[in-house]
Amino acid sequence: MIAGSLILVAPFAEPGLIWRELRFIPADLNEMATSEDPLGPVRVTLVPDLVEAVAKRRTEFLAGRLCAAMALRWASLPTEVARQGRAPVWPSDIAGAITHSDNRAIAVISRHHVGLGVDCETMISAEQAENLHPEIITPTEAALRPALLPFSDFLTLAFSAKESLYKALSSRLLQMPGFHDVTLVGITDDQVHLAFAGTTYRAQFRITAQDCVTLVAIRA
Repeated sequence: MIAGSLILVAPFAEPGLIWRELRFIPADLNEMATSEDPLGPVRVTLVPDLVEAVAKRRTEFLAGRLCAAMALRWASLPTEVARQGRAPVWPSDIAGAITHSDNRAIAVISRHHVGLGVDCETMISAEQAENLHPEIITPTEAALRPALLPFSDFLTLAFSAKESLYKALSSRLLQMPGFHDVTLVGITDDQVHLAFAGTTYRAQFRITAQDCVTLVAIRA
């Protein structure tokens, strides 16, 4: 079920984005609807292959697709998002991405970008970071951590930024890269820079005590 009001404005200074975000509570649902959208009520229903999924999976899927439906409708496009495997398939004239964490779903689309990636991650605990960091970053990347940023928060940011880059590039990749195929090469107060296949990309980020959101927006 939806918890709280819709967010209609991106937290990043990136022109041309249509951003829709909501909070949710996992529940035993097969459909989700809202009447808060400026264009009127919108409803999405569960796809058949997820009917037997656990409540959390069903709710996060519905929340993400509801955000996507609102974003697409704002762009005067059909609201249904096709799928290839678990990945959304967007209309040919836009870029888009969907993400969700434990209680937050976001969809973003644009006609001004050739690739969009958005990712929201619940903050990794210190214990999890100790166990997971060799799979996500190298010692060289770890050395870029700002002194005031706890290591677990830095690892969450690195994980999320790489996920966003993968999503932004997914339509052009024949095979999804691993975490060590993308290298964190720089960080500022609100951006990280990632190197992949000879090109450097920018991931904007926002960190709170609860979660980390990253956005990679590749302009045409």
